[in-house]
Order: sequence, then structure tokens, then C-alpha cells
Amino acid sequence: MIIKIVITVIVVIAVAGIAITVLNRFNSSTYTIMQGSSMDGSTRYETNEQVIYIEGDYMKGYRFSPVERTHPGTVVVYGGSEGSPNYWQAKMIADQGYEVLALYFWGQDGQAPTLANVPLEQFDEVEAYIQKNVEQPTPITVIGTSKGAEFSAELAAHGFAIDNLVNFAPADHTYFGLDYTSRDELPSFTYRGEPVPFASQRTIGIGTSAKLMWDMMTGYPPSYRATYESAAEDSGELGRIDLSSFEGNALFFAGAADAMWQSEVAAENLAAQSERFEAYIYPDAGHVFTDDVDRLGTGWEIMFGGTAEGSAAAFEDSTDILFDHLAAWHG
Repeated sequence: MIIKIVITVIVVIAVAGIAITVLNRFNSSTYTIMQGSSMDGSTRYETNEQVIYIEGDYMKGYRFSPVERTHPGTVVVYGGSEGSPNYWQAKMIADQGYEVLALYFWGQDGQAPTLANVPLEQFDEVEAYIQKNVEQPTPITVIGTSKGAEFSAELAAHGFAIDNLVNFAPADHTYFGLDYTSRDELPSFTYRGEPVPFASQRTIGIGTSAKLMWDMMTGYPPSYRATYESAAEDSGELGRIDLSSFEGNALFFAGAADAMWQSEVAAENLAAQSERFEAYIYPDAGHVFTDDVDRLGTGWEIMFGGTAEGSAAAFEDSTDILFDHLAAWHG
């Protein structure tokens, strides 16, 4: 009897393994977004007379100096969990006559190797660089997207030298760190050596966790929204981003069809904290605003949400609003 049970278990495991392998191969070829993005922390971007690579103790990235600078101050941009410095967004802004820094906040040599225990105080070095190297250095506007939005909002919440904040696909909580090399759950960020409180993933229901794990095992594009919704709901006030003491201006852009996390809820919650804050929600857009969403690969609709038309419309409108506000803020 025991032998039969053992054989049955072995057969079930073998069949499950074969099924997972077959599904993984099928999904990987069907959904090319799962093959990885070329816009990550390992990409090296073009440099020239107007774009130089800059490097400090922690600070790493690119400085854009326009041929004709028409606005005082500095714009700092951060990418998201893909690990990029949002180079192309920085270029787009620099082309409007702004001095721009496109920076990595994790993943480079001398930086936090994963998206966990990322120090907020790295911005002290950024501010020092700006003050020393940029003519007419202020005001300072910081733009973050996705995980970079979460990071930049925490910078503003902790009183760093930021005059204006712009978040694309924002979060109103700080969440668990994205580091699975440790059995311990790590914070995304630290401040002066102490963990920044965060919403934990350990309270997430088994159904949500099982679905996410199955998708990842089989190479199917995962939608993380349910995970982040559950973490935020279960955490209550723990990890909530408090911008009530931030005296600057802020813009929050989000897509109502975001499948990555509940950015439209976050945008409205953050904007409600001050009369100087504004939220813009686009009903048919997902997590990514771009006029060429198909470049992300097939399956982007599942992972990021929204439609191609909605993404393009959100990109065009949010860019116009961003440029209008930058011109007003920077003169």
C-alpha cells in the first residue's frame, strides 16, 4: 500500500513537472514580455557633449545639459523596478531646455544590489552635486515612475531638498523589498540606517500567493495588483506615505486600469493630502504611459493593464501637463 502511494506521488510530481515545463515554454514564446526588457540596469546609454555619465560614491547616472538652457533649476528623474535611470524621459525633458539628471537609485556598482535596503540619504549626494555643478541649481523637481515614484515620494516625505514632486504610477504605501535571496522580509528603503516602515507581503492570502506563484512558475505574465492591494489593506497605516509636511508642489499621474498595482487609488490618496497636489487619472491607461507600448512585447496588457490607445493618450496628455507645470515651477 505504501509503495503504491509513493509511486502515485512520484507520478503526480513528474506529470506536474512536465506540465509546468511545457507551459513555461509555451508562455515564454507567446508572451515575449517575459523574455526580459532591454531597458534595465545593465543598459548603457548614449553619451555626447550634451549627455555625460556621472558617478559619485553612491550616485550613478547621466547628466543632460541642453544646447540652449531656457529654465533655471534641475530636474531629477528615476526609473522603476526594472532598474533604469529613465534615460528617455530625461532626454525628452532636457530637449525642452532643462538641466536634467537621470539617476539609478539601486542596482549599480556601489549601490544596493537589489531593491531592498535602498538608502534614502543617497539624495544628499545628489543635492550636493547639483549645488556644486549646476548653474542656477534650484528649484529641484524630482520625477519618479512606479517603484521610483514610491522612492521619490519617500524622499519628499523625509524632508530632502525637493521643491516639486512628480509621480507616474505612484504608490501611497511603501512596500516590502524585492529581494528573495534572504528568508527575511526586507524593507525597500532605509533612512539613516533604519528601515522605513513598509506594508508586508506576509499577510497576503494563500489564494493570491498561489496564483502569483503559478504564473511565475509557468512563465505567464503576472499581475501583481492583488498582491499590493492585499498588502496595503492589511497594513493599515503602517507604511503609508505621509506627505503632509512636504511644502512643495506635486503631480500624480495614474491609469485606472493599472494591473501592476493600484496607482489610481494611490494618486487620489496622495493628492488629497495638500491643496498644492494634483492627481490625473486616465481610465483606459495601465501602469505604463507610452506612445509605443507594443515595444514592451506581447503580454503587456496582462502585466501592466490598459489599452494601447489609452496608454498613448495618457502619455500625450500627461506630457503636456508635465511641461506646463515644469515651465510654471522653473520659470
